[in-house]
Amino acid sequence: MTNEANEAIKDYDGYPADPFALGSGHFRPTKAAYPGLVYDASYQSYLLYCCSLGLTEIDPTFQCPTKVPPAYNLNYPSISIPYLAGTVTVTRTVTCVGVTGNSTLSTYYFSAQPPFGVSVKAEPDVLVFDRIGQKKQFNIILQTQRYEYTGEAREDRYRFGWFSWTDGNHVVRSPIAVSLV
Repeated sequence: MTNEANEAIKDYDGYPADPFALGSGHFRPTKAAYPGLVYDASYQSYLLYCCSLGLTEIDPTFQCPTKVPPAYNLNYPSISIPYLAGTVTVTRTVTCVGVTGNSTLSTYYFSAQPPFGVSVKAEPDVLVFDRIGQKKQFNIILQTQRYEYTGEAREDRYRFGWFSWTDGNHVVRSPIAVSLV
């Protein structure tokens, strides 16, 4: 990525910036006012997330369950998987907050630009909403791929991609960050 002077954007240490240094993009108010889909996460969801990180004394009225869900299942738009080996299934839920045109029906199609060395697919890969406020759950399946090492990527470094849902009017894009074992 380049800046307005067409020079490589650098991080704090002077190295080429990656998505962790850049963030997820610019805020576009006209698009944000009508996002199409949103990811809701409750207070309890964040407490469970804290449990998965070993932070158990956040709220004295909440006790972490015996079987803690993995941190990557926090219902958040982005996905980060450290040390991916094999296959990981990430579950997300989206809520429809807008439809296309005058229709009461909105159909979203999945697409992805997977990180190098990883395949990304969604199940289901089409989400059909018939009303505003309707929720749909889907899984994103990330799987390591065998590849010939070309010097382009090291296994201990993160590589980046994205997935999106689009209905032809809205594009709901989410970043993916994965490091491989």
